[in-house]
Amino acid sequence: MGKKILLIFKDDWADEMDVEGFDILSKEHWEYKKIEIKATEFPRDVAFGSNQHLEYDDAEEYLKCFQVHEISDEEEKIIRKYFGIYHFGMIPLIEGEASEDFYKEHGYCPD
Repeated sequence: MGKKILLIFKDDWADEMDVEGFDILSKEHWEYKKIEIKATEFPRDVAFGSNQHLEYDDAEEYLKCFQVHEISDEEEKIIRKYFGIYHFGMIPLIEGEASEDFYKEHGYCPD
């Protein structure tokens, strides 16, 4: 089985609430996402919830909200045992927002 990443997102919305969550991704998926995010036009509002959004001036500012930890298969099993799923909370992830040329060159996310 390929290497897995525990991706933890933490940011603050308007000094009113914390926006936090985690996801378990393959290492290949996260490497692709970083390239895709860097190819996305900024500044950008990233939506979450029904009518909230976080504002980012550039990809660097957005990517600083993520903590990345490589995890073993056993650690993934423990997380799934206690949470029952591979993700939890809110992760306002930018997806499908890069240029058309980006997707022609890199294709779409591997998993």
